[in-house]
Amino acid sequence: MAIDLSKVPMNSRRAIEAELAGRLYIAALPSLGRERALGILNDAIDDAAREAGRAFSATAPGKIPSLEHFSGVVEMWRAGGALDIADVSRTVDCFSFRVTRCGYMRMYAEMGLPHDLFATLSCRRDAAFAAGYSGHLVMDRPQTISGGAPACVFRFGWR
Repeated sequence: MAIDLSKVPMNSRRAIEAELAGRLYIAALPSLGRERALGILNDAIDDAAREAGRAFSATAPGKIPSLEHFSGVVEMWRAGGALDIADVSRTVDCFSFRVTRCGYMRMYAEMGLPHDLFATLSCRRDAAFAAGYSGHLVMDRPQTISGGAPACVFRFGWR
């Protein structure tokens, strides 16, 4: 029986994934060390995020990805109060916004996960998601909350 994971609320899905990723990371540390253990998680999360980007791209009108369609991702990412997003702006070739509160960072801290995993579990997904969505989409994010900034700044360009 196939399970449609798109029907699982994003907050719940991220919590389940984070719980398992944290256990795998901690189990792998003694034999692999921090860099290799984190590298394996990074690769797996990148693959999942690229696949999610491809799946979102397939929902574009006529299955033709565009910056206009991609900008709808903000509502997906806000779902369930996961993120507070401000200053949303879209032009013909640029889409930008700021994340002013990231519920994932708080959730990971409350779960007792190592801070090493915070960016891996959430932040790094974004570039891979964009790459999976379209080769025309380029992401620039000069700062993140997980990196200590007061907000995450996202800029997506269409080339």
